[in-house]
Amino acid sequence: MNSLTRTILILTLAVCLVVPAAAQSLAGLGAINGVVRDASGAVVPAAKVVVSNARNGIRRSLETNESGLFAAVSLAPGEGYEVSVLKEGFAAYTAKQIAIQVGQNVTLNVNLDVKAQAQEVTVTTSAPIVDESKTGVSQVVGSREILHLPINGRRVDSFVLLTPGVVPDGTFGLVSFRGIAGGNAYLTDGNDTTNQFYNENAGRTRISTQISQDAVQEFQVLTNGYSAEFGRASGGVINTVTRIGGNDVHGTAYWFFRNRSLNARDR
Repeated sequence: MNSLTRTILILTLAVCLVVPAAAQSLAGLGAINGVVRDASGAVVPAAKVVVSNARNGIRRSLETNESGLFAAVSLAPGEGYEVSVLKEGFAAYTAKQIAIQVGQNVTLNVNLDVKAQAQEVTVTTSAPIVDESKTGVSQVVGSREILHLPINGRRVDSFVLLTPGVVPDGTFGLVSFRGIAGGNAYLTDGNDTTNQFYNENAGRTRISTQISQDAVQEFQVLTNGYSAEFGRASGGVINTVTRIGGNDVHGTAYWFFRNRSLNARDR
């Protein structure tokens, strides 16, 4: 290796270490982003933005950039998020009861009023906020479906079949996305766990999943148009997130009852 090549390699390594990552993965997590504007529609730079969730102790302090943009990344999926915006000369703004689903990038556009007109603006909503940055086709299966819908064998990934365009492929647990058999990717809390599911979902064995149904909070099924961070899948992506803790000490116990005498019978 000559001196010129060595110098180029050293400079390349230095740039890689200094330049931060421009994007953040949403696998197993979520995010809140938006633009802060005034009443005339002009962007508001250097506004203080606080994203918090009292249920799990999350608190992020941010500032809008010169384009009025803010982004809180790597947020645990859940309900009860609150976004507060403060800027001198403007009324305080607060948005409450924001829910983030796994893999979701929530877009919150903030309009600040002049302080003389209003002292504080509070928006409370439990309705989903439009994900303006979403380009793919996906569906989230929440805890309500996971805990209350009947499934055979308590395999939580069986609920993938609730997604349009996903059908059984006639083997042991293998599902087909858009007519493509196999080639699916499995993520658990942002980690690639495809190998764990491979034996069962590729129809090789009858090994059951190691994840308890009670431990799963929700999962996202990406069927088409997903971004590069969910790569290596020619079929679909099952993005699972497990339950997280909170500020209160608590626990859970479950027993899913199943008795043959209560099962439906084929005629």
